[in-house]
Amino acid sequence: MREASLGIIDPHLHVWQLSAGDYHWLRPNNPPHWPEKAVLQQDFLPADLALQSPFRLLGAVHIEAGFNNQRPEQELSWLNQQHWPFAYRSVAFLDCAAPLSEVERMLQALLPYQPAGVRHIFEGEDEAVLQRSELETIAGWLAQHQLLLEVQCDLSKAGNWQRLVELAVKQPKLQLVLNHAGLVTPERFSGWQQALQQLGHYPTISMKLSGWEMQQAGVASSFDSRWFQRVLSAALELLPTDRLMLASNFPLCLWQGSYQHLWQRYEQLCQQLGTSQADRQWLRCQTAAQIYFK
Repeated sequence: MREASLGIIDPHLHVWQLSAGDYHWLRPNNPPHWPEKAVLQQDFLPADLALQSPFRLLGAVHIEAGFNNQRPEQELSWLNQQHWPFAYRSVAFLDCAAPLSEVERMLQALLPYQPAGVRHIFEGEDEAVLQRSELETIAGWLAQHQLLLEVQCDLSKAGNWQRLVELAVKQPKLQLVLNHAGLVTPERFSGWQQALQQLGHYPTISMKLSGWEMQQAGVASSFDSRWFQRVLSAALELLPTDRLMLASNFPLCLWQGSYQHLWQRYEQLCQQLGTSQADRQWLRCQTAAQIYFK
């Protein structure tokens, strides 16, 4: 029997108003120098997240978008002023590379806004920040305040996933959420699988499946259905569905089609893969609900 309504909680999206914040990365002359960057250089607000039947957007998790990385609480304040026609939570930027005193100041400024957690992008030069000894102190603070840590890094590198294991062991109450399927690519697939096999032993580590468009380095492209199914199939073998989430990365996903089409593809491809209705519900909304809206 066909489901009358397919509820979605999108755990990874962004909205912005260019005139309100800094958004250094969105400026034309600043990196990243994506060919289709112009698509992003306009305002995107919660009203742009409308879905049509059979999908129903029940909630969303806004991930920091560089509103002001010196004063990340300003983005949370701006978000609270927007009209959200569905439930929403926020994940703020936290500069884990800064001196501990500055990190503590930033964290204290965030707390009144009750974010779900914080994110630092551990890529490029910032990959070394993941190994920083001070990160253990920061992780302890986050656990104390019941804030999760969003981790964006290349999961296929042994040093990265081993560090995540260390954090999971030392801070067993800290929820760690891997962004964009651990930045898996076909070339990194084997190492990525090995990492997930190890991380699967730690119940506080979850993963969002998104960011497919980023593999094309900002070029308008077609959604690769076979690649998505390959990644999802491996993830389902190595992690339970209550630790996996489908996500959009809106508005960057627009490089590969509309927001509606993305969720249509997800549903169709999950069905083709043979996932049960119950598993698809976990992937679409239940996992996100228990991690972000508990």
